[in-house]
Amino acid sequence: MGYRSDVVAVFYTQDPNEFPSIKLFIDENIPEWCRGDEFMSTFVGNHDIRGIKFTMSDVKWYPSYPDVKGFEDALDKFEKLSDGGDKWMWEFVRIGEETQDVEERWGEHSHNLLHVSRTIESDV
Repeated sequence: MGYRSDVVAVFYTQDPNEFPSIKLFIDENIPEWCRGDEFMSTFVGNHDIRGIKFTMSDVKWYPSYPDVKGFEDALDKFEKLSDGGDKWMWEFVRIGEETQDVEERWGEHSHNLLHVSRTIESDV
C-alpha cells in the first residue's frame, strides 16, 4: 500500500528553436522509467508554447526513492539552467492523499499551465 500521490510536471518554451534542447535535456536527465508514452507526452499550447508533460497518478512519491530523487534532481537542474530567463519554463505539482498535501513549484516566467482543483462530480 503506502501513501500515494498524483504528480504532473511540464517543461516548455515559447521559442520553437529551444524545444529540441528541452527534449534533449529530458532524454539525458529524466529517469528512463518515466520517459515512455505512459507518463510523457508533448503538447502545443497558446502563445506558441510547446513542451513536454509528465503525468503520474497514484504513485509512491517518496524523495528517498532513487527514481523520485532522479526526477527531482533533473527538475532542480532544469531550474538552474533556466536561470530566471524566459526561454525555458517549468512547473511541478504533486497532490498527496491528504487534503492539505499539495506541493507546487514553478519557474520565474511560467505561464501557470498547471493548477490544483479538488472536486467531486456526479451525474445523478
